[in-house]
Amino acid sequence: MRRAYTFRSTLVMEQCMDELMQDWEIDRTSVIKLSLYLLSIHMKQCRISHSDLYGLIHELELLAPPGFPDYASFAD
Repeated sequence: MRRAYTFRSTLVMEQCMDELMQDWEIDRTSVIKLSLYLLSIHMKQCRISHSDLYGLIHELELLAPPGFPDYASFAD
């Protein structure tokens, strides 16, 4: 059985989603699946404790390009 996932997105998240969809010419589902795939790969290589969500967020924020919103602004 396949499951459906839903969540509310912020305006910042929606803008990023739209930009990715347009730039890569892919649909919303593909963006979400690719995002989870990339996060899963990153988590396998992660050097911080698996229970430290704030450490993970900080580590991901360090990877962001200049001008990219922080996680709190992105995910609210």
